[in-house]
This record gives sequence, structure tokens and C-alpha cells, in this order.
Amino acid sequence: MESKLKFNIQAESGNARTGHLQLGSRTATTPMLVQTGMVPAILTSDELTALGTQAIKQSALEYWLGAQGQPEQLGFADIHEHLRWPGIVVGASGADQAYHWAKPRGRKKTGVSFHEPVTGQQKMYTPQLAQQWQRLLGCDLLVGFARWDDYYAPVDDLQAAAQQTAEWLGMDKQSLNTLAPVVGGGLKRVRQASVAAAQATHPCGYALLGVDGAVKLAEQRRVIGEIVAMLPTEGLRYLPACGALEQVLMAIAQGMDIVDSDCAATTALHGTAYLGTKRLHLTQEHLAGDSRTLVPGCQCPTCQAGYSRAYLHQLLQEQSPVEVRLLTVHNLFVLNQLVDRLRQAIAAGRLAELMADLAIDY
Repeated sequence: MESKLKFNIQAESGNARTGHLQLGSRTATTPMLVQTGMVPAILTSDELTALGTQAIKQSALEYWLGAQGQPEQLGFADIHEHLRWPGIVVGASGADQAYHWAKPRGRKKTGVSFHEPVTGQQKMYTPQLAQQWQRLLGCDLLVGFARWDDYYAPVDDLQAAAQQTAEWLGMDKQSLNTLAPVVGGGLKRVRQASVAAAQATHPCGYALLGVDGAVKLAEQRRVIGEIVAMLPTEGLRYLPACGALEQVLMAIAQGMDIVDSDCAATTALHGTAYLGTKRLHLTQEHLAGDSRTLVPGCQCPTCQAGYSRAYLHQLLQEQSPVEVRLLTVHNLFVLNQLVDRLRQAIAAGRLAELMADLAIDY
């Protein structure tokens, strides 16, 4: 059953804002960081909650493929119970992944046709299936289906993607809790047309697609600022697929209410720990004799347990999965603390001062 959504803006500082989001019995404070990709696969729901996580993301495409398109093969009635997750679940159509797997001729007006990598079977994934399976999972927020194109694709391709996405949005009645996709690469006029089409469906908010980690930070900042200026104030603003800590913080400062990223885990996978907005690379040989914790005084479970830089360096050399878990715990704690500091700075009207202290250009 679809949760009733309420979103109230509480404070503003420039484009940035804080708010209170309620989805049925579940609540969150925005700006909100959503954990996606590797993070929920590495840490348990209890660990995520203890580290300050409010929301996770789940892909409808993955479950649709896993169940062979048969709802009765899901094996559960609600994703929250299945994952033992008490917080908010943000859905994902998975259309971008389907397009990555598809050949050019697989781009259809009805959806996207591709060969499933594991079995080689040909699949046809449609906007209707994406909505249906996000609802079947019990996602609190749904994201509309969009035709995927590279940010730097030719103008004709970006225009075609915006037109096709607009047609899909208008075909079916969207869920009340659906975030309408906004596409168009870095082209302002195409994004404007996409925003207009999205607004016509009266969504609860907007998902800015295609502005991912492959796009340089300065360009991300430019296009996010342009799009935010086009959007109505009252709707949620969601930026998926943030690639790095700096992008997460910049996006929030530019006015995003929800951002998702697995940078805590991907950074850990490369043997790197967050020291605030700086980084410590545990591959460095001199750390073999460093008995300090990652950040002396840090309240994360990894540092509080006393694990030293030398020990984590050793685990990294041994390619131990324990190292990835311990670093992910630390990195996620630091990232959530930074987002909380941004919330406080926005509420106090001191965002510019904090971003300068963090050396993040926004």
C-alpha cells in the first residue's frame, strides 16, 4: 500500500534547504543521503541505522530479473521486511542499466530490449513494468522510467531522449509518490522541455538523471544550479548516482533534498579512508608502523574499537574483506556526519562559511 507523502521545507540558505519528509509512518530529515550499490550489500540494516542512515535504494530491474518477471517468485511481500530495514526505501527503475545492456536497436518506443547478461535471454523492459515492480517491492519513493543517453551525447539524441521520456510520463497514471525524471544532458533548452513535461504530471518531486560521477564537478554544479532554478519550490529534488564525497556535498549546497551514493564503500574498496573531506590512502608503506586510529577521537565503531592504521594497512595488503567492511563503516559515519553539518549550517544561515571551511566550491 502506498504511503502518504508529506514534505515540509524548514529552512533555506541560498538554493539549499532543510526539510521534514514523512512517508506513512517513516520519517526523515532532509537533505538526506541514500545508501545504494555496495553499501547495503556490505553492512547490515542495524549497522546502517546505527551509522545514521535514513534511506537505501533498491532497483526494480534487479528484482524483476531475479524473479523471472513473476511476482509470486519474489518470496516476500515487502522489501522493508525482507531486508529488515526500518527506514525509507527509494526505488529505482533500473532503466539506465537496461540501456547499458541494450544494443542501439534495442531502444524501443515501448521500452528497452536487451539480453540478460547471466542467461543471455532477451528481455523487454517497459515503463509499466518499472512502476509495477517498484510498487510490488513496497518502495516508499518511486522514480519514473526514462530513456538513458550519455550526458555528452549528440543534441539529437538528447532531444529524442527527452521527448521519449515525456511520452512515457504521459502514457500512464504515475504513482502519487513518483519522482518524475528530468533528462537532457547539459543542454538547458532540452532540460527545460523535460522539466515542463515532468511538471504536467504533478509529481511529488523530480529526479535529475544523467548528472553522475562521469561529469566533471564544475559542470555538475552548473547544470544542477540551472535545473534547480527551473523547478517548483514545493517538490522534492533528487540527484541519483553521486560519484564522490565532493559531489554529494556540492549537490546538497545547490539545493538537492535527496542524493544517493555508494562512495563510502567504493572509496573503502580502494583502501582509502575519509579524514573529513580529505583522504588517507592505506596503501602507503609508512602506515605499516602507525598505531593511531584512522581519525583520533572519531566516534565511528571502527575507530572506537581501536583498529590502527597499521592493522588496516595489513588487511589491505592481505586483500581481506574485513578491511573493506571496517573502512566502509568509518567512511559512512564520516559522510553522514558531514551531511548533518550541512543541515545545521543551512538552518543557521552559515552554509557559505561551512563550505569554505570544507574547501568545497559550490
